[in-house]
Amino acid sequence: MNRIYRIFIMAGIIMIPLLIGTWVNAEEPDYAAWGRVAMEEVKAQYPHEKIVDYLHVGRQTEGEETVETFKLWLVGQEKEFGVIIDIYFKTSTEEIVDIRMKETKK
Repeated sequence: MNRIYRIFIMAGIIMIPLLIGTWVNAEEPDYAAWGRVAMEEVKAQYPHEKIVDYLHVGRQTEGEETVETFKLWLVGQEKEFGVIIDIYFKTSTEEIVDIRMKETKK
């Protein structure tokens, strides 16, 4: 009886990480690449602040242009604030047309 319990425990130890691995390895969302661009741009604009939070606000497409909007929360030595960043790109080629940033207190 003791041996059977050991076999079940060992099987569980082996199977649980495999099952968790399949749950965790979900596909990246469509906006992930644009989120990396947003973070790089904000880091370039605010090199001394630390990005502590990230939110995908949404995507809007109008004609041949799409805008991907993100909100990043930054903490520096003197202040804590948000940055709304809009990345405008051509929908068909994904070529960046414009990037706009605006600080926010909320």
